[in-house]
Amino acid sequence: MSSEERDLNLDVIHQWSNLSLQMLYRVFYKALVGFAVQMVEERQIAEDIIQEVFFNTWRKKNVFQSVGTLKAYLYNSTRNECINHIRRRQVRQEHVKRIEEAYREMRTDGNMELLLHKEEVYRQLFVAIDQLPPKQREIFLLAMKGKKNTEIAEAMGITLNTVKKQRQRGLESLRATMRPEAFLLLLGIFH
Repeated sequence: MSSEERDLNLDVIHQWSNLSLQMLYRVFYKALVGFAVQMVEERQIAEDIIQEVFFNTWRKKNVFQSVGTLKAYLYNSTRNECINHIRRRQVRQEHVKRIEEAYREMRTDGNMELLLHKEEVYRQLFVAIDQLPPKQREIFLLAMKGKKNTEIAEAMGITLNTVKKQRQRGLESLRATMRPEAFLLLLGIFH
């Protein structure tokens, strides 16, 4: 245990105040980022993951019996978030591959009428998003700007679960109204 870890005051941590977060950041941030970089291989992504871990830890306001259990919790949470990121990245890659295959099939069929231009696919996407209820539409537009679920929740003043549920409902609505090619593009953007 490092001297910084020995200086951690669990009573202060359990207050879950700004001071708590500053203390966690000071003691664990660099090590957790290094740990995450080993898995995701990109520093910026690793830093985003650690911000998410700290946010979720603060939001849950867990009570830890010792500094060791807190440390184990943070490392396990980091590992899980990295695994989730890797899975999402693989899903995105699979969606891109499906889109490419769909376009390739359309070209080889010789049916150029079916081939949508990229701009047309985006137009369909935005038309469909404009038809969503206001909250779902706002969530999708923020996500298209690269905002994470936690950032969207904070910006809109709603819970993370609400963001997730609204995104899922929105995806179901969009699937029903969009052409398959446009919906595949949407999945490639949002997953």
